[in-house]
Amino acid sequence: MENKKPVIGITCSTKDIGGLETAYLHYSYTTSVMKAGGVPVILPMADKEIAREWAALCDGILLSGGEDMDPHQIGAEPHPNLGKVIPERDQTEMDLIEFAQEQNIPIFAICRGIQVLNGALGGTLYQDVYDERDKAIKHFQDAARDAATHSVAIEEGSLLAEIIGSNETSINSFHHAAVREVAPGMKVSAKAPDGIIEAIESEDVNKHWILAVQWHPEDMTEVSDEMHRLFTYFIKAAEESAGKKETVSSS
Repeated sequence: MENKKPVIGITCSTKDIGGLETAYLHYSYTTSVMKAGGVPVILPMADKEIAREWAALCDGILLSGGEDMDPHQIGAEPHPNLGKVIPERDQTEMDLIEFAQEQNIPIFAICRGIQVLNGALGGTLYQDVYDERDKAIKHFQDAARDAATHSVAIEEGSLLAEIIGSNETSINSFHHAAVREVAPGMKVSAKAPDGIIEAIESEDVNKHWILAVQWHPEDMTEVSDEMHRLFTYFIKAAEESAGKKETVSSS
């Protein structure tokens, strides 16, 4: 179809609202995707068969923020400061990551998303940076969600540097867990002043476009062109991936 906008599947959490278990997602994810030219579709928790069908329908996968990842998913025991976990959500997102890799579907991961992505691909996590790292700066701000509260240094030559247009930027921050050892096939693309990893990306983005950030760019797209560009680049990658799939299916 001509001028078909890429479909972006966005994972979500679950929340009790008025006694009803509800699929839950901050609206800024969908508005940021739409503003960048994509069509958002919210993906609740489901079994592996449904996750495979979703992956086949989507041109890009956005792993959203939320609760902590269950450490048992990556063979670790719970830290005393571990927050709420939803193992079923972990599994759905890990299935989506697996199928996205198989089908070369671009992945953009945000906050919790970077942690699940790194864990799913074989990396490790800090469950609480304040306890497990010395001299950590404040990573869970009290300021407004669209306010940038600390800087990050971006690796020269990275995809992230290309998108941001600089080797540094300022971000918002709402986390206490973080990437520890980077998964095979991924590389660090940004760090906070205390050394905490703030972004990772695939070692070969031309082979498979994957970008993951520890902050919440969806809450900054209305005030920051840099954060908006994270979404426009992701949507462009999804569009290109969809075009390749259409070429293969029609040949």
